[in-house]
Amino acid sequence: MNAYILTGGQSRRLKQTKSLAILNGRTLTELVLNNLQSIFDDIFVVGKIDDFPDIEFVPDLHVVQCPLNGIVTALEHSKDAWIFVIACDLPFVSSPTIKYLLGQIDTGTQIVLPIIEKRFQPLCAFYHGSVLDHFKNGINSKNYSLISKFEDLSVKAIAIQDKDTKQFLNINYPEDLVKATELLKTER
Repeated sequence: MNAYILTGGQSRRLKQTKSLAILNGRTLTELVLNNLQSIFDDIFVVGKIDDFPDIEFVPDLHVVQCPLNGIVTALEHSKDAWIFVIACDLPFVSSPTIKYLLGQIDTGTQIVLPIIEKRFQPLCAFYHGSVLDHFKNGINSKNYSLISKFEDLSVKAIAIQDKDTKQFLNINYPEDLVKATELLKTER
């Protein structure tokens, strides 16, 4: 099974390229990659620009910048029945959490993703190839909302009850990067 790190966002709120933002001496993308390497043999970066020469790059298939485009690109690229997708701005999602989600895949399910405080986390999820046409229809009709595509699919949302609240800290704003740095300092 392949894993794909999505790096194609616009990074407007962070005011710097998210995938290249530095946390604890490493880029966010490198931190995510590190969490995936013990689980997946093949890991790819999906986006507009190839900023990581040591990680195989898959360019977005469509001009539009949205997570749906990255997922469609990953699904088109993979030859496996399932893929794992994670955004580069989720550097704290742990290998055990990803393995737990992987273990929840079963026959008939098309998407397995965590739900945190009643909110889907679609950018840390397993997607079955059978969702590809449904997602491509969204791109073609300019309906880029990922969550809205879930209505007609078999989605398995796994509640994550984790005391480690930073695991799904999404680095969207400069303050989030500061918060993440502070959280790392308290762990030492």
